[in-house]
Amino acid sequence: MDPELIRYRIVAQRTDPEHPGASAVTNYAYGRSVEEAVTKARKALEKPDRLYGDQGMYRVVEVVEESPSSELRQQEEARRRYLTTILENATATVRGREPDSPDAELLSRLDDFFTRAVTFPDPHTSGVHPRPHQATFGWASEPPGIQHASDPGRALALFLLAYLHHHGLDLVEASARTSALPEERTDVGRPSARAMEENEASPELVERVLDICGQHYAAVTGTSSEQWDQESARKVVRIALRTVQLAERDTYYPRALETYLQTHRARLERLWRRYGPGGMFAGEVVLTDSPACFVLCERIDESPLWLEGVWTRESQEENALERLQNAWLYDTGEEDGR
Repeated sequence: MDPELIRYRIVAQRTDPEHPGASAVTNYAYGRSVEEAVTKARKALEKPDRLYGDQGMYRVVEVVEESPSSELRQQEEARRRYLTTILENATATVRGREPDSPDAELLSRLDDFFTRAVTFPDPHTSGVHPRPHQATFGWASEPPGIQHASDPGRALALFLLAYLHHHGLDLVEASARTSALPEERTDVGRPSARAMEENEASPELVERVLDICGQHYAAVTGTSSEQWDQESARKVVRIALRTVQLAERDTYYPRALETYLQTHRARLERLWRRYGPGGMFAGEVVLTDSPACFVLCERIDESPLWLEGVWTRESQEENALERLQNAWLYDTGEEDGR
């Protein structure tokens, strides 16, 4: 066979849905170009009883080169489309939620990781190679300490930082705590005693947050402060405030909590109707007896993992928080019709 001939896969699609033939038909032809291969296929299949016998019944919708090099090229094109999707989705998700002044070194490290792990995960295959500055872990000849970058890598790095920040898991602060207190490192999600003490909210902020919760709680439940266990409520508020970023506590958080409780007023009313004293499931969620449950609801939505870790560290009853979390997330929606 002429070595210059290339094997092509030619896919034809049925144009008339009423036609009894197959909806798509695949054939193969050799040629020096796409046009030559399609012409050969048409000539071979244009007889009255063949594929192109009835003019316009089938039309060619895809012609693909069938060779080792073309397969690698197609894989590379597919990989690039995939990376484009990653880049666009990550960028769209993070837009407007970018972390404030992210640590440059941390961002560079994460960019390096995602560039190696996602953008160019296998530099040893034949075909298209990454440029030297985009080398991956697999390149043994790479000098140690080199960091690499790519647009998808940076987008994913920012996506990860924004996601962790949303859930109260700041990598920079966590690194600073553990490096400053090496002798007191504990399990993930369970800060050390010293770190917890340093993370304590001020009494003034505790009272301010409790007052906000109390006003909304009284409006929703019809109860008054004389009926609440104030000391127990303060303790719960202090725990919840440990999951709020230090920079946001005094200025940003009280306003954010006020807005949150106003926005979710209907859900809070549904929670009380179902789990309050006169509700169908009265007594099943003990935390609803306190106005502090409202700040827990906000933290469940904003920083659930961080809240679970601090709650456990404080030796609180885990089932109590879990029951409130399940009730708040899954039993207060509008679709319940209550």
